[in-house]
Amino acid sequence: MVLIAVAAFLGLGFARTSLDRSAFDLAELNGAIDEQLALNEQLRIEVARLENPARIAPLADEMGLVIPSDTNQLLVNLDAPSPVVAESDGNGANQ
Repeated sequence: MVLIAVAAFLGLGFARTSLDRSAFDLAELNGAIDEQLALNEQLRIEVARLENPARIAPLADEMGLVIPSDTNQLLVNLDAPSPVVAESDGNGANQ
């Protein structure tokens, strides 16, 4: 009877220790998640700032980049033995 009581006491002590360790690990993981969420939010704000056209336009002007007035579409036939570029006739149709 005493042996059963001692085994039960030790079992409960082990279970309590395991639960405390799991709770500590969970708290540590939740802290890490919170840190990563804050970092993610900062990075999203940084991406939005860097993608802002009001920031990009002056930099493009400094580099001499301009918006083209007209464009030509080039199509590449990938099924040909060697790629051949098709030219546009100016009306949007390819020859």
